[in-house]
Amino acid sequence: MTVAPRPAVPVLRRGDCQLWWASAQDDPWLRTLLDDRERARAERLRHPAARSLYVGAHALARTVVAAHLGIPVRELELVAVCKQCGGAHGKPQPPAPLRLSLSHSGARVVVALAHSTDIGVDVEEIAPHTPEATERALAPPERASLAALPAPERSAGFIRYWTRKEALLKATGDGLTVPPALLHVTAPDAAPRLLSWSGPERPRLPLRLYDLDAGTGHRAALASVGAPVRLTHHDGAALLDAARGPAPRTTTCLPTRTPAPVPAHAEAPPAHAGASPAHAGASVSPYTTTSEGQFTS
Repeated sequence: MTVAPRPAVPVLRRGDCQLWWASAQDDPWLRTLLDDRERARAERLRHPAARSLYVGAHALARTVVAAHLGIPVRELELVAVCKQCGGAHGKPQPPAPLRLSLSHSGARVVVALAHSTDIGVDVEEIAPHTPEATERALAPPERASLAALPAPERSAGFIRYWTRKEALLKATGDGLTVPPALLHVTAPDAAPRLLSWSGPERPRLPLRLYDLDAGTGHRAALASVGAPVRLTHHDGAALLDAARGPAPRTTTCLPTRTPAPVPAHAEAPPAHAGASPAHAGASVSPYTTTSEGQFTS
């Protein structure tokens, strides 16, 4: 059996942040990359689209991290610790100095991996929002800016606000335990920046924001804590394909040709030297059936 090589990834240096993009997908092989907790969570998701997003995002995250660590995916352990209570839940993290964040929505999956810098990434599909969502998520100046936008632009504007805020709260590890309306960021058409944080535990380090191009119908943002990061974008679908390895190849054997009968009055040709009489004159197919092994990490 031939084992496919582990996929290669670019070197991650201090200050780097790699963004790996893919589409939602779910198949039995991807599920084998998840740990027991993740597989159980995937099984509980009854909506096929939500399950595909979850499986695709977590399989990609584990593949990216394992490739950087040089270990099989199934040996990777991600540790989740809640910032608030210390429980075994929250944002999963790989061994230091790697920092991980992932997100999925609509048809898009994104995994962010940084070196030594806490990060948060969020991608959202553009969809209509309710007035109640605006009240819960936006600060008063943001609500005024959103209302000033032309009506066709308000859904995308709201999602721009939301992705920036969720990226910030994921980077700090607070998540939605901090109401997003306590954060005030720049208007959707302005360069991304945190203007104020009214929460009781505003981070002491600078928080930096980056808008990302998530493709048609989506908005995305990334936040980092402390130092700025250098962003690079990568094809997550190609990485998963490389980890999967080549599909097994099966070729069809040509039928063995039966030699024409020798007339009774003709002399049979002599057998080839070293060949048994039973195989004399047989034609051996030049094709063979081969099967290449899957990537088994």
